Amino acid sequence: MNDIERRLREMVMCESQRAARKEWRNALDTSEVPPYNYRGDHVELVVETALHLARAEGADERIVKLAAWLHDCAKPGLGGADDHGEEGARRAARTLREAGIDEETIERVAQAIRDHVGLTLRAPLPSLESQVLWEADKLVKLGVVGLLHYVLNGVILRPGLRLSDMAERLRKFLPLAQQISETMVTDTAKRLARERLDTLHAISRALDRELELECGE
Repeated sequence: MNDIERRLREMVMCESQRAARKEWRNALDTSEVPPYNYRGDHVELVVETALHLARAEGADERIVKLAAWLHDCAKPGLGGADDHGEEGARRAARTLREAGIDEETIERVAQAIRDHVGLTLRAPLPSLESQVLWEADKLVKLGVVGLLHYVLNGVILRPGLRLSDMAERLRKFLPLAQQISETMVTDTAKRLARERLDTLHAISRALDRELELECGE
């Protein structure tokens, strides 16, 4: 990049960043809803995925549904309790008890919430309901859904990321995504994980090709 190109880039980036910050502030000030509610979207998708797995694998749908809705109750936003599995189980038990749910159901739901933490597993979880919730939570982190969540959250967590930065982070995530996929236990989750992992690899390759073309020009 020669001197004039460097100066032009600095000018464009400075002016566009100033305008972008103003646009984001205006969007926040004039809307009654957040630009994107990640946790709410994540939980809804986990509920849908968990119910799909429960029906396919014969898990108790009532336990799975209650646990899926409450699995991140200790993480309302992007942060949350350090041990959100244990804290979430306590909060879920309190919520369900106040709603008049029987103690056996409460304990099974709480245990599934305790068990859902961690990106990989060393062994299958003790109950099918726990396994289904864990798998649903991790499946939502894979494929197009997981990638879009990363991009949308990146706006908040890592301001200033460029597409090239996201492409690099996606490449670095692929080995972990492979480990997550290989940890699935139920047949349904194994199939879905393989499909979503293949999609991530395809997107990563396509994104790299397009960005390399841009750089080449």
